[in-house]
Formats: sequence, structure tokens, C-alpha cells
Amino acid sequence: MIRSDKIAIKDIVVFLGHEIIQIYGNYKDCWIDNVASLDKVNKHTLDWINVIRTDKQAIADNSSAQCILVDKEVVYSEILQKKQKVLIVVDNPRKTFAKIANYFFVHQKRGDIHPSAIIDKMAIIDKSASIEAGCVIGKATIGKNSIIRANAVIGDGTIIGEDCLIQSGSVIGTDGLGCQREADGSLVKFPHLGGVIIGNMVEIGSNCQIARGALSDTVISDGCKINGLCFIAHNCFLGRNVWITGSSMLAGSTHVEENVTIYSKVIIREQCHIEKNAVIGMGAVITQKRIPAGEIWVGNPAKKHRDNE
Repeated sequence: MIRSDKIAIKDIVVFLGHEIIQIYGNYKDCWIDNVASLDKVNKHTLDWINVIRTDKQAIADNSSAQCILVDKEVVYSEILQKKQKVLIVVDNPRKTFAKIANYFFVHQKRGDIHPSAIIDKMAIIDKSASIEAGCVIGKATIGKNSIIRANAVIGDGTIIGEDCLIQSGSVIGTDGLGCQREADGSLVKFPHLGGVIIGNMVEIGSNCQIARGALSDTVISDGCKINGLCFIAHNCFLGRNVWITGSSMLAGSTHVEENVTIYSKVIIREQCHIEKNAVIGMGAVITQKRIPAGEIWVGNPAKKHRDNE
């Protein structure tokens, strides 16, 4: 159970705005002070019911919570009316719950640089950003309200936008490893002189590695979410709102368009182009150079499974 001070439902209503379809019950004096798992719900928990449940009405009727997020299939029954419950009707209660919990219950420390952090004198860090213990910050730029968790390394030439979260142990701006061979087989490493550009509202999970570009930049656009243990190679481009789950690897110059989802332990070949709204299934190995928009690909080597409806 995660607790907070009293939060008035009327303030949540203002926060959600047009996302609310309808409200049942008198919420004017109703309040919450916690979010919790199903077995720990009490009167002042913000409860929610997943759209995929087949027993939504029974869950609502029997919930201990005063206020419940539901979809349109849950009706304001006589039971709910007698208990003076408040129903907030939205399209996707899980998504709406996440927004409320992030806004009202997740309290991030802002504007603090831990004394153990090592920061280059040429780094530009907004006064509202936070740098935690053991971080190493090179000649980088970090924007408003961004948080760099403990022991992360931000290399030279990295630009991080506003409201970003870089989790512990991640390394942003490493050299890539493009090589050429001499006649005798020895390797000549190609120089990596570019940077890493990270947009706004991006989250990079723990122990990720993002390589700087060779002659241009590696780009992670606004709203991207990348889970832990991922590797993004040099010169990759991620469009807006790309979601990559854990332990996936994108080889050099991969281009991913907006709203693509890449599930865990995926490997994507170099110079692959993944078009918008595509989904790459868990464990897939992409050997194709192009994945068309709106398709789901799975397997090793990956093949089209179906359209993403």
C-alpha cells in the first residue's frame, strides 16, 4: 500500500478533465489517501477495474473502496447507490489509474546534486534536475526536472531533454564499435564523434547502454520508454513514443518510427527500418531490412504474424 496525504476526488476530476466520460455519486466530499493491491483495498483506496475482466460488476459491487475507476460496462447498481459509492467512468481505467498515481503519489526529488557525483565543469544542468550519488556527467546538457539515478554515466555530447528519467547504472554516450579489417585481419575502429540526443519525457531503464553516433547523432525522441538491460547502438533513431521492454538490442543505424512496441529479448539487425505502430514480439530476431507499418512480427528469424489491429 502506498500512502499520501488526503487527495480530494474533486481535484482528481479536475486533473482528468475530458478523459472522464461520466461520474456517478456525490464526490464533492470524497477523498482518497492510498493506492493498493486488490487484497489491501480499503475505503480510501483509489480502486480500478481492468477492462478485460468478465466480472467487472461484481468487483465494483463488492469493492471496499469509496471511489472506483470503471469503464462503461459497469453500471451504477442499486448496491453501489446504497453504499454511496463514486464511480468515475473512463475508457481505460488501468491507464487512467496510472496517470493519477504518477501525478499524485510518485514524489520525485528535484533540484539536487549529490556531493559524490562527478560533473564536468562544462556540463549544463538545469537547476530543477537531480543527479544522484555516484553519477559521472561529462560535457552534457540535462534539462528541466530530469532525474539521473545513482551510478549512471552521461557521456560527452549527450543532450537530455525535460522530465526524463535515467535509471541507475545506465551509460549514455558510449563509443560504438564499427570496425574495418586490414589485409592481415587486424581491426581499425571507426571513430565515433557524434552525440546522443534524448527528447522530453523519456525513460531509460537500469543498466542500459546507448552509444553515441559515428558522424551524426543517436536520437531517442519524446515519450520513449526503454526498460532495463537494453542496448541501442550508434546512429539509431527512435521516433516518438517507442516502447522497448527489457534486454533488447538494436544494431547500428536502426530506424524505428513512432508508436512502435518492441518486446523483451529482441535483436534487430543493422540498418533496419521499422515503420510506425509495428509490434515486435518477445524473443524475435529481425533479419529483414524493413518491417511494414502496423504489423506484428515474431520468431527467429522473425516473420509477419498478423496485422496490429
